[in-house]
Amino acid sequence: MRRRIGLIGAVAVLAAAGCTAGPPAGGGAPVSSPQPATASPAAAAHRHQHDAGRAGPADPARSAEPEGALVVHADEQVRTAFGILVEKFEAAYPGTDVLVEFGPSARHAQHIVAGAAVDVLISGDAAATARVVSASGGRPSVIARNPLVIAVARRDGPVHSVADLRRTGVRVAVCAARTRCGDAARSLVDVHPAVTAADGPAAVAAVRAGTADAALVHRTDIVAARADLPAIDFPAAVQHADQYTVVRLGQDDNRTAADAFVAFTHSALAQRVLSDEGFSPAG
Repeated sequence: MRRRIGLIGAVAVLAAAGCTAGPPAGGGAPVSSPQPATASPAAAAHRHQHDAGRAGPADPARSAEPEGALVVHADEQVRTAFGILVEKFEAAYPGTDVLVEFGPSARHAQHIVAGAAVDVLISGDAAATARVVSASGGRPSVIARNPLVIAVARRDGPVHSVADLRRTGVRVAVCAARTRCGDAARSLVDVHPAVTAADGPAAVAAVRAGTADAALVHRTDIVAARADLPAIDFPAAVQHADQYTVVRLGQDDNRTAADAFVAFTHSALAQRVLSDEGFSPAG
């Protein structure tokens, strides 16, 4: 569902954020939960009628300043982070109006390939990204990663590594098949789960409730569940972390604003917000 993110804050918010955030603490350090983003007024929903209300060709005299409507399709996993970032982008560039639609990357790719007028795609699905780049000639760049981790209730518990997940008596929660965290867990770790959860936050909830000793989830799932639990990294998950890619598509309507938005996703401020939501740096 597309929603209109309202204008808040001031340009000074962007200027004040000058430091680059480091990655979330791993190796048993707690993952802290950010404050929930303030809800914004929703725009009237249109079924991919992106051409309505889009900015026309930029006035040459004002082309250096980002302005006008900008259509962004973003993976559901980045909803909270980009709810914050879109507001800050609009505050930095008051002449812009960013329209965001969140949902599965594969669905976004299908719509873009079919001709939906989209300026920027933020995808967490490598196959979907490749499909869009091939069809549109867009320019992709990685802005964040989302590794699988082992969420545990406490540091002095029975689980300290992947090997511990296979020990007799250790109860492991794994997401259901055909979910992003479930497929990642099954591809990286050979375990027999005691709990099969509907999604990542549900697997985390099993650890908090004491029905599981550990859960194989993405780091962002711990943050989404508002759970201050230790997260244990392991090499295979770090090497095969989900990548979140921003793609500047080939639309000509508002290139200046699209280029500015893509650059903004790589800024220190954007990286800090993504880190607060559990994502690891792109590098």
